[in-house]
Amino acid sequence: MLSHLRISNFALIEELDLNWHEGFTTITGETGAGKSIMLGALNHLLGKRADLKALKNPDLKCVIEGSFSLSPQPFQALFEDLDLDFEQETIIRREILPSGKSRAFVNDSPVRLDSLQELGMHLIDIHSQHDTLLLNDATFQLKLIDSFGEHQEHLTEYQKLYKQWTQLQKDIEGLKDEMREEGGDQDYLAFLHQELVDAKLIPGEAEELEAKLDLMEQSGKLNAALSRIQEISDSPAQGLSALLGELKLELQGISKLADSLGEFHQRAESLWIEFNDLRQEIETFSADSSFNPAEKENLDDRLSQLIHLQRKHQCLDAEELIAKRDGLEARILAAEAREENLAKAEKEAQALHLKLSDQAEQLHQIRKELKAELELQILHLLKELNMADALFTIAIEPKSDFDRMGKDQVQFLFSANPGQAPRSLQKVASGGELSRVMLALKSILARSKGLPTIIFDEIDTGVSGETALKIGAILRNMGQHMQVISISHLAQIAAGGQQQYLVKKHSSENSTRSEIFQLNQEQRLKEIARLLGGDQISEAALANARELIQAN
Repeated sequence: MLSHLRISNFALIEELDLNWHEGFTTITGETGAGKSIMLGALNHLLGKRADLKALKNPDLKCVIEGSFSLSPQPFQALFEDLDLDFEQETIIRREILPSGKSRAFVNDSPVRLDSLQELGMHLIDIHSQHDTLLLNDATFQLKLIDSFGEHQEHLTEYQKLYKQWTQLQKDIEGLKDEMREEGGDQDYLAFLHQELVDAKLIPGEAEELEAKLDLMEQSGKLNAALSRIQEISDSPAQGLSALLGELKLELQGISKLADSLGEFHQRAESLWIEFNDLRQEIETFSADSSFNPAEKENLDDRLSQLIHLQRKHQCLDAEELIAKRDGLEARILAAEAREENLAKAEKEAQALHLKLSDQAEQLHQIRKELKAELELQILHLLKELNMADALFTIAIEPKSDFDRMGKDQVQFLFSANPGQAPRSLQKVASGGELSRVMLALKSILARSKGLPTIIFDEIDTGVSGETALKIGAILRNMGQHMQVISISHLAQIAAGGQQQYLVKKHSSENSTRSEIFQLNQEQRLKEIARLLGGDQISEAALANARELIQAN
């Protein structure tokens, strides 16, 4: 339960430091005094996103701190799941800085906002004035039914499977999108790839082919020059080879006569060796470069093939064609992998779908079994709230598609008057009737969830007189099992509280501020008299107020 609340610099509150009690507590105050500001602060404390507008003084930080008295069961396990240190006296603090940033702490350890929100859901249920709209929300209705039962583990298992199934559906659609973007023409991709594979591409090959063909184009001139070189080298009359041989022999004969002559001989021998080596290479080149029409045709065909592939694939050279070939291969392999992954995912999704169908059917049966007992309890509470002729039924029908809560479509049907068939609650119930139905549902929900604290913000909307007394009695009865706090404008409900707080607003030329404080017995008597008769408190109003307090 909430045992202490400290607020500074929030909305109209400069400083607030209050102790809270077990049982049923009421909060009253004039319209516009700021009764709901405390709820806003609590919502921020329990994980609502920070809002700079919440700062009363924009130059100072806002601090909201709540102390909670908690039992180890079930909170210790929850704290462990959230990786938080459990303390029976747990302190939660939220700070909103002037920069807009916020920080949250649980027992002085920093905590993420989502973890704080998860913890807050198990600490306090805050019923706002607009929560009656939830009565027409299918998810809220299902949560009410599920909280009444003991099948949370079954629902958790179903939601785990549903999450896996929805992720698989996204994966399948993603794979199909990729295949559509690819064009789906895998045969054509395979053809393009095989064409490049069959071409046996070699880097720089086109340049080599062009060089060879250039030589072939000049074969006549080249062969004539090569023949003349051979003639110069080997002519009996003046062949260079013979002349260099004679020069080498002559120098060899006199090489020992002087050191310089020996050196001349060595150089002549080097010239002879180098020349003969050059002559042999020229002969080899001449033999290799002899014009062959068939070879030229082959080279022309190969070069044409390479040029055609380069133009077709918009590539500059063989290196780019090789990269294109490798890219096509990667796309083909990826497409094959996508097809394989798609088939695998669809098979897995089909198996999950069968499991989901089974789990959803089990949930459906569990909910149908809970329906009758839940209807009885709601009708019992509605009778206590002066709605003895009310009919309340829960229609549970299967839907065609799954969602996170199963495959059930739920509708709350209601009739306030005898002889009228139950119809959709939101369409036929008045504001006061909706408030009473919501109170009945919330009281059942709070008990079944084991919440330590529930806060009602004007649950008495649209009711008065005896019905208000009945609402107060139910809230007081709820207070025997949990901490109940009700913000009310009705004396009948305010008088039912075991303790009462008053919200007052003080205005001056420069500022407006709200304060909340606990009333003593005399103050409480006057406040309930004010609720009964207005600001001019009469003796009759005081007597009536005294009677209301004593009746509780």
